[in-house]
Amino acid sequence: MSERARAAARPPEEEGNPTRDNDSTESSENQTEATPAASAGCSPTTGADAAIAALDAAGVEHVFGVQGGAIMPVYDALAEADSAPTHVTMAHEQAAAHAADAYGQVTGEPGVCMATSGPGATNLVTGIADADMDSDPLVALTGQVPTEFLGNDAFQETDTVGVTRPITKENYVAGEADAVGPSVGEAVELAGAGRPGPTLVDLPKDASTAEMTTDADPDAGLPEYYEAPERADGPAVDAAADALARAERPVVLAGGGVVKADASEELRAFVERFDVPVVTTMPGIGTVPEDDERCLSFAGMHGTGAANMAVSHTDCLFAIGTRFDDRLTGGIETFAPEAEVIHADIDAAEISKNVEADHPLVGDAAAVIEQVHDALEARSDADGHAAWREQCREWEETYPMTYAAPEEEPLKPQFVVEAADAATDDDAIVTTGVGQHQMWAAQYWTYCDPRAWVSSHGLGTMGYGLPAAIGAKVAAPDREVVCFEGDGSFMMTLQELSVAARENLDVTVIVLNNEAIGMVRQWQDAFFEGRHTASEYGWMPEFAPIAEAFGARGFTLEDYDEVADTLEAAFTHDGPSVVDARIDPAENVYPMVKSGGDNSGFALSEAQL
Repeated sequence: MSERARAAARPPEEEGNPTRDNDSTESSENQTEATPAASAGCSPTTGADAAIAALDAAGVEHVFGVQGGAIMPVYDALAEADSAPTHVTMAHEQAAAHAADAYGQVTGEPGVCMATSGPGATNLVTGIADADMDSDPLVALTGQVPTEFLGNDAFQETDTVGVTRPITKENYVAGEADAVGPSVGEAVELAGAGRPGPTLVDLPKDASTAEMTTDADPDAGLPEYYEAPERADGPAVDAAADALARAERPVVLAGGGVVKADASEELRAFVERFDVPVVTTMPGIGTVPEDDERCLSFAGMHGTGAANMAVSHTDCLFAIGTRFDDRLTGGIETFAPEAEVIHADIDAAEISKNVEADHPLVGDAAAVIEQVHDALEARSDADGHAAWREQCREWEETYPMTYAAPEEEPLKPQFVVEAADAATDDDAIVTTGVGQHQMWAAQYWTYCDPRAWVSSHGLGTMGYGLPAAIGAKVAAPDREVVCFEGDGSFMMTLQELSVAARENLDVTVIVLNNEAIGMVRQWQDAFFEGRHTASEYGWMPEFAPIAEAFGARGFTLEDYDEVADTLEAAFTHDGPSVVDARIDPAENVYPMVKSGGDNSGFALSEAQL
């Protein structure tokens, strides 16, 4: 036995100082510092206790995560706390981040995920980046090696703050126990403030295990530097209202920011009062009911023909809470070419970043819509767009969202989506992965509520659907949750079926199975001369027995006459179920605008690309 090992094995009374566990590295210095707090009457609690207390004080009800060495003290505090959030143990840290992300989308409050240091933290990165791209409120708590080991390539060490700095609103290293509670409280507050987004607190293990020397303040606030404007500048509002009043072909473009700001009520009142056609972005789906005659559904690469034509011919575009990403705009030079652009956003950095704004309005979406509403009300020529509305209706008739479904051909995915929509409640929540199935779910389900459409937009993360369904169901246990996945996307996170079964979550996963990475295959057909390199699997496992092995119900669906009964059985099962829908492998998503193309030149078939 080495001398170092002998020294570590000596009982405490043989040492001049307390023993020191290499994992906790709680020093005699920390114990000495804790004494004044105890003598002053403070309740001695650890940094880990403070983290849980801060979550509880912020009203956090659920946490999604995976255990591990460096985060273990926080989990122990979670178990020991008198009042603490309920924890959902996920199978993989990426799924924990996606579940928390979806939870935040459905509730409007920050979702929280936890993971250990090193691979635990890096496995969260995809979910954090996803939340950052879509402005979803998310808080990540990550374990970290003890502070004295930082920078020494210790076991499971990663510079988590360095890795996540570009994809968070703010991140923190809580290097001592007294910093943990304030950092966690501020992170939760900041994640949901203004333009929502992810925050992260890195918790070195010695800070988690050390006793605090001061009383923790449960009331967290925003950092002093943070400002989020509520109302837009008055003269700018008046100028925007003037533009709308003189417009003959106005269009409202509702983005995900309308959902984040809970501004759907204000938006619906606006479009009804002024009889303005409304187009959404994909994240904005549901802000106005899609069965409203003024709603043309979503625009962009796979948007409806009517929506893309309206945006391409409008003379005044009132865009609210959108960052004008490339999947929406196509080529910037051809996007809304005749329009005066009014751009309302809470983040001034988005104004004129991609599309030049003639009338910038910086503020909260709900407040700005009300401001423009009031200003427009005072202008006598503010409504009466009957001819323009009729033109939009004609485009809906000219470019209907229809599809052929001959009985002799394989099952069409659009039919499955429509049948599922008809078989579920109006307030059902839909989650998806990314690919062709995502587009069919967006196109052929009729969304009438905000926060009912939960998907990965900016980052385009395959595998998002199932963990998102878990987060959505935890957030809204009384609402139906339907997850559409593709076979390729489902294979990336299907291990989370174990979580759905263990927690007895009543979610239904419908796998639109074409044995391919369908969207890649579609692009290869259109732009790579049909070379299906690494996009067609040629073989897929049987998803129904896999579901059964995980403790869920499994169904296989192949024929049209089986659809109604199979979906009914899946939806009525009390617990998770998986429907393996064997769809036509040749079916593609249309309309489609070529990347960087003109939205008015959308293709309705491959031959038109």
